[in-house]
Amino acid sequence: LGVEIRYGVRAGADVTVASLRAEGFAAVLVAVGAQRPKPLGLAGENAAGIVDGVTFLRSVREGRPIPVGPRVAVVGAGDTAMDCARSALRVGATEVSLVYRRTIDQMPADREEIHAIREEGVRIVELARPVGLRVADGRLSAVTCVRTAYGGPRDASGRKVPRDVPGSEHDLAVDTLIVAIGQEADLGVFGSTAPALTPAGFVASDPETLETSIAGVYVAGDVGSHGPASIVRAAADGKRAAAAIAGSLGTAALAAATDQAGTAATVTAVDAPTSLPGDLTPGERRALVARRAHRAYRVPVRTSALDDRGGFAETVLGYTEDEAVREASRCLDCDRMCSLCVGVCPNVALMTYASVPLRAGLPVLALRDGAPVCLGSVPFRVDQGLQVAVLTDLCNECGDCVTACPTAGRPYADKPRLYLDRTDFEAEASNAFMLLGDGAIEARFDGRTHRLDVVTPHTGGRLEYAAPGFRATLDRDSLRLLELEPTEAEDGDLLPLEPAAVMATILAGVTGSLPHIPVAGEGGTRVAAPGH
Repeated sequence: LGVEIRYGVRAGADVTVASLRAEGFAAVLVAVGAQRPKPLGLAGENAAGIVDGVTFLRSVREGRPIPVGPRVAVVGAGDTAMDCARSALRVGATEVSLVYRRTIDQMPADREEIHAIREEGVRIVELARPVGLRVADGRLSAVTCVRTAYGGPRDASGRKVPRDVPGSEHDLAVDTLIVAIGQEADLGVFGSTAPALTPAGFVASDPETLETSIAGVYVAGDVGSHGPASIVRAAADGKRAAAAIAGSLGTAALAAATDQAGTAATVTAVDAPTSLPGDLTPGERRALVARRAHRAYRVPVRTSALDDRGGFAETVLGYTEDEAVREASRCLDCDRMCSLCVGVCPNVALMTYASVPLRAGLPVLALRDGAPVCLGSVPFRVDQGLQVAVLTDLCNECGDCVTACPTAGRPYADKPRLYLDRTDFEAEASNAFMLLGDGAIEARFDGRTHRLDVVTPHTGGRLEYAAPGFRATLDRDSLRLLELEPTEAEDGDLLPLEPAAVMATILAGVTGSLPHIPVAGEGGTRVAAPGH
């Protein structure tokens, strides 16, 4: 793809955000992770026999494990701490204790990891907090801990708060202490221009664009606001930041793209969509409803015998073919029909509507020298035959749908939101739709109002789309672009058609399968407050 990779470059020493800016880069994405171990902050922490968790695990992975004594204590309760405890057993420790200031049920590590360390004989010391280190002749001999107990109000996240128990200090004799209480980010790449940070010390960023307090500088992954998380979260950050950067570059990026795509002033039509077999037959729907009425528990994953866990061979053995089939059969086909949120909504604000599955290619258009130029096409897909919409006038955002959602989503906020009250509609920046009757719909995207009208002459149906900056006509059934007229757009502006496709899909689906849904008027729909 033409990406330049510079090897042997150290962030913060050989390259900084300022030096990249000086080279002419319009945007910078910082994704340096959180590789600096968080210390305990106790006197004597540099003594022999004390090592941070990430360094220890790296040494094990590289085949040259840092030597540990027979008695090892691990401080922490996340997945890194679990890995340290299990690895310590495999490289020579005979007694491993995991020290945690809360109780087991509060541990953030995966349940499977906690089960594994208990199986393998790791002792979990609950409600204990290290407060001192016993060091003799430069080497650790014991960790002084204090007992803790829950008390007082919960913290901001709702968790119980452990508090020290006076007079409960005691020593835990150890030969090696592995500290795995979290990681911090090395922010040297920012140089002398420090960005705004979160209270936890990570780089604060816009939740949608991931842009930092420094304009044009973005963060992704563990260095970002959420701190250390998963690979999946980091990958999602990368995609979100890339989209935001591409959108922010605007005219310069479009000029480069049009130089490569040519300067033809005509707009290239796209192929008609291909229907997909995405809907369920009545028989399949009945069978799925019946299947959902019975709970099927997860098929347990087989693991190796404890006597076979002396080394680093895999302990999770996976499924046999029969087990894999049984586990897969538990799928509820939510990608084809879900509507669990509809069933639990006490206000009947969420509704299922039918949509015709399709695939289409929408032209990517930009204005150049007063004429639209096609830079390529982007796919538009509607795969699921049954969709969900929210009638916002009936929704009080109680959260029942969030609890029921199998994908951990927020249906009341994520699904298309239909408005009857114009004041409420215009107060929304995005994901707001208003059915106007007579085949018309308005929507809000990025703080601007778009309108789509369905016109059905004798020669065939078409869509009249009025967007900020241009007007377009599309074929109603295929979404093929027929005409486009710039209005207030300027050279370099994008002329996106995706909003029109979204509006057309929602309009056709809701009006076609939910005829009882009221349309909005120009006035408000709220009930007036009673007089005194």
